[in-house]
Amino acid sequence: MSNQSIYSQCCGLVNQPVEIRCHDGSVHRGVLSRVDDRNVYIQSAGGNSLSGPGLFLWGGWGWGFPIALASIAAIVALGFLW
Repeated sequence: MSNQSIYSQCCGLVNQPVEIRCHDGSVHRGVLSRVDDRNVYIQSAGGNSLSGPGLFLWGGWGWGFPIALASIAAIVALGFLW
């Protein structure tokens, strides 16, 4: 998939629960909170965490954890299955 097709697919999934599979084999689940020209941002499925070194960088307070569009192999809306 091209970055443009992934970008347009992600734009339609904002504020929905998703599963993102990356080219390196990692899997991320959460609510897609924002999309920009380089990254998608997801809030983790576990909710807001008040611990860990990344709280203020990627934390549960802002847009969420960034994932580069170029690293995404597939994105699936989880809907009611989640």
